[in-house]
Amino acid sequence: MPFSVLLVLSFIVISWFCIYLLEKRNILRSWLTPANQRLKEFAFGFILMGALCLISQLFFSLINDISWAVSADISLTKFLSASLADLNGVLIEELVFRGVLLYGLIKLTSAKTGIMVSAAAFGIFHWFSYGVLGNILGMTLVFITTGLMGYVFAKVYVKTESIVLPVGLHLGWNWINGSIFSNGISGTVLLVPDQIVPLEGYFALISFLWYVMIPLVVLFSINTNAFDRFRLRLSTNTAT
Repeated sequence: MPFSVLLVLSFIVISWFCIYLLEKRNILRSWLTPANQRLKEFAFGFILMGALCLISQLFFSLINDISWAVSADISLTKFLSASLADLNGVLIEELVFRGVLLYGLIKLTSAKTGIMVSAAAFGIFHWFSYGVLGNILGMTLVFITTGLMGYVFAKVYVKTESIVLPVGLHLGWNWINGSIFSNGISGTVLLVPDQIVPLEGYFALISFLWYVMIPLVVLFSINTNAFDRFRLRLSTNTAT
């Protein structure tokens, strides 16, 4: 079994155990049931964020005149391996920042405090994963953009009382960005650009504003009456 899979399984066990100690209940059952509703929540999040990531890539390709081609080194094994890496990364981050940290903070303090602290922790974590530690401007921009996304994931967790929709949202973005457009931890996967545009000048400003807009769009989509009716209908149908 790959080490990354063992790591994910370990985080699932740790998350379950920590929450069991707090409440003496099986949190996985609460997160994953009713199964029909959770599956549709996952699909909603995956499609929403995947579409936003695709639009983002097309937008930046257009303004920078970037063309994409299928990598000459792509194979089914490499693509599946990259997809699994994206999934593992998302599961670990969600279990840590929403499954344990946010959950514990909500129980020990309040939902508002938990959301803010977990969002800040998510932003700080990406200083290390993005390699910007020590670069004040880079740290500020990364903290704002990823912290906002962490805030949205935390709000969604509180709204649905499950980790499933945050995982769907997170994976939708990371999979399109990493396994399709080769911007993730696996390096070159499916598509490769004909040029790399430095993140500077007007392009850096546009990118920052764009990536600030993304979590706001997601938050608006989740807070609409249409989404509430969607969830209510699923709950009603499951109950009957």
